Amino acid sequence: MPNPGFYGWRLLSIFWLIVFVNLAFPFYGSSVVNAVMMRDLNLDRQTLGILFSLFTIMSGLPGPLVAVCVNRFGVRLTLFAGSLLVLAGAVLMATVVNAGWQAALAFGVVVALGVSAGGIIGAQAGLAKWFVRRRALVLAIISTASAVGGFVASPLLNRVITAAGGDWRMGWWFIAAIAFAAALAALAFIKEKPEDLGQEPDGGAAPVQGKKRSIRPWKGAVHITAETWSYREALSGRTFWMMMFSQLGMSFGYTVFIAHGVVHLQDLGHTREAASWAISMMALAGLISKGIVGALGDRIDPRYLWTAFIALFGAGMSLTMQAGTTSLLVAVSVCLGMGFGGGVVCLASVLSNYYGTKAFASLAGLAIAINTTMSSVTPSAAGWLYDSGYGYQGVFHIIAAWCALGAVTLFFIKPPLRNSGNGH
Repeated sequence: MPNPGFYGWRLLSIFWLIVFVNLAFPFYGSSVVNAVMMRDLNLDRQTLGILFSLFTIMSGLPGPLVAVCVNRFGVRLTLFAGSLLVLAGAVLMATVVNAGWQAALAFGVVVALGVSAGGIIGAQAGLAKWFVRRRALVLAIISTASAVGGFVASPLLNRVITAAGGDWRMGWWFIAAIAFAAALAALAFIKEKPEDLGQEPDGGAAPVQGKKRSIRPWKGAVHITAETWSYREALSGRTFWMMMFSQLGMSFGYTVFIAHGVVHLQDLGHTREAASWAISMMALAGLISKGIVGALGDRIDPRYLWTAFIALFGAGMSLTMQAGTTSLLVAVSVCLGMGFGGGVVCLASVLSNYYGTKAFASLAGLAIAINTTMSSVTPSAAGWLYDSGYGYQGVFHIIAAWCALGAVTLFFIKPPLRNSGNGH
């Protein structure tokens, strides 16, 4: 039985808090804060899209660099530095920004870099060292931080702004305060690996001094490699790239909806409060799918769950243009939230299962960089199309079709086998 004093479970709670703050509030909360800022600073839809496009690029493109920092400096210092960057960017938004280009630098660069360094990459890499047989479970749990944060962030920041008489800058002061708390938590409580405390992954007994204990791969329906994959070996095969293609449809759709969802729903006749709750419901729906992955992802291959989530997200994108009623608004939020929320957990689970912990941080960083960088163009493109009189319809339908093709692709790929030609 697991050691009840196993620090991995305590560490999970610390990682959860840090991701809750550094990822969820800047990402989900900015949908509400920036919608108010747009009207206050007289920005158009294309500018709003460009802000979020830049934020998306700068929160994802540095992923491989963040992985290097994790491998070289450790998870603790990487998450601490990321928290400080979120703090600095939030203070700049609250005090300096009075024009679109200033918001681009503060939000699109500084806050985004903080989200990249202080978010999910370091937390997932740290947990992969502490857990093996319960890896899908803990990765699902840590991913609930962004979902719970998303559920809380949009309506909470809307209340903060309302209480401040419509002053959107107070939303950024709130984010700055909680980012400071996350920085302190990272510095005080994060431990790099079980061996630092004389423990072993999953809470096994401490090893005898001078004797190493090897961890055997879990035997079951889930494919967990027993090989030590290198980063280069993983990239040389086709399986990784097919997974990236499959995930891109959801990444395109999610960035578009987070950037334009509030104003689009207002265009359809919903109030700002209802639109902010739609973003919140997406995060809540994501909790359901993360629970599904946590319950089933260590029993059946998470790739099959991933396939279903991509298909569900595509269905939600198809419904988005018609979401003029409350029931359709809920349906869109559930489909998009469950699809994306479950998909990102499955992505991390499959990468760690198929390629092992040695290459995981680098592969996860690259996956985030690919998805966020390529999807970053969609908010600005959608904004340009809207301002040009074409609306959002074409973008939403193309994304739905991509998701359908991605689901089919993901279903038929096979787990890669090192040096076998399968996946190479």
